[in-house]
Amino acid sequence: MRKLIILFFIMSVSITTYSQNELKYNPKSEEIPKWAVLMYQEDTDEGAVIDAYREYYKIYPFIKNKHTQYYKRWIRNLSRTSKNIQSHQKSKKSNQWECVGPWDFDQHAESRSYAPGAAHVYTVEQSKSNPNILYAGTATAGAWRTNDKGLNWHLLTKELPLSTVYALEIDFTNEDVIYISGNGSLYKSIDGGVNWNIIGDTTFTNLSHSIKDIKLKPNNNTELFVASNNGLYHSLNSGITFTEIMTGNFLEIEFHPNSSDTIYFVKQSGDSTLFYRSDDGGNNLTLFSNGWPNPAAGEEQKRTEIAVSPADPNKIVALTTGKANGGSGLYGVYISYDKGENWIFQCCGPQPAGVPSSSNINMMGWQDDGSDDGGQYYYDLALAVNPNNADIIHVGGVQHWISTDNGLSFTCPAKWSHPHKKEYVHADIHDINYFGNDLWFACDGGIFYSSNSGDS
Repeated sequence: MRKLIILFFIMSVSITTYSQNELKYNPKSEEIPKWAVLMYQEDTDEGAVIDAYREYYKIYPFIKNKHTQYYKRWIRNLSRTSKNIQSHQKSKKSNQWECVGPWDFDQHAESRSYAPGAAHVYTVEQSKSNPNILYAGTATAGAWRTNDKGLNWHLLTKELPLSTVYALEIDFTNEDVIYISGNGSLYKSIDGGVNWNIIGDTTFTNLSHSIKDIKLKPNNNTELFVASNNGLYHSLNSGITFTEIMTGNFLEIEFHPNSSDTIYFVKQSGDSTLFYRSDDGGNNLTLFSNGWPNPAAGEEQKRTEIAVSPADPNKIVALTTGKANGGSGLYGVYISYDKGENWIFQCCGPQPAGVPSSSNINMMGWQDDGSDDGGQYYYDLALAVNPNNADIIHVGGVQHWISTDNGLSFTCPAKWSHPHKKEYVHADIHDINYFGNDLWFACDGGIFYSSNSGDS
């Protein structure tokens, strides 16, 4: 009996030792990707493996196999034990700091973490004069520029005392002229972000602004509109001086696709949002409320995004969020066919908000079937309508939702915790923009691009 106990103990130790020190795969036994060959080498260059792995899956679709599973375990162990990865450069400052971890490059481990990425991008805009150039504004890392359509990015605001860039606008005649919000001010650069100046007259700059939208008039690059928490502002001289059109907390500005004098505005007022239209280039605003969300006492509807499409110029889609009828999150998708004079409730369910169900989905929640209540609907909210087919509507919240029947029904193509799916977009979507056939998403996982209306 004693011999059996000793034998069992020896076998247990052997099994445990093997499980803790997994034998490496023999790379000579079959043809495998370069990153895997590097990973299985005796003197492994961790940075080279990670770089090769990333480059490989930029080209090829991710398919789970024994090599990717080994990589997952290898990188997890590396993040716990290594003090330096060669692909991470040390600071160039004289006072040297070195990042010692922990790191997690395990992008495909949805069982451990919901999804890769933590970039917190608020907005992304593409230049009309040079489509290869884009600018992005982030929550904590300033403004960025790419000259090769998103492949590489560089920081523009390193020398500025600001971190959050919520809104930006690019001059449609010159991609080097840009406007950004930040630190309570409005900044302008005329050299592609190399140098910046705070713009506006004394009355404007004496206020601390939370700027939610910046728009140039489509046929006049010297006319600038700014939606601020202090009011709606208009400049006729590229931001040197401003005139306040209306006081209040303005959230958004949109132009009619065929008329630069027809402008739509969204304003927050108390627990509601209001819709205004100008037919004379912003000189006069008219409030339209027929069919627009009207929360009852004790309810609220504080956030609205609007979008238009050249495919149906007089149509406006409104994505509204709030609390009503015992539920919160999505308040409703509303549509106007007459430039905002009348609105119809299109989705979802029989009434605004309400308790989520299969027939009353909440697109602001965390579940990809819309079954949960709430969400981050005052934090992440985005809307876009396809420029070639106004029946295709994109909604962004925690998830990406899409309708192909004019908002009557929506589907969630890929849950954000499944990054291996081709329709995947990371969670917490802040901005969705079409520029021709290019579709861009700004979210807490970075920037995502589609050339086929979001199919992949």
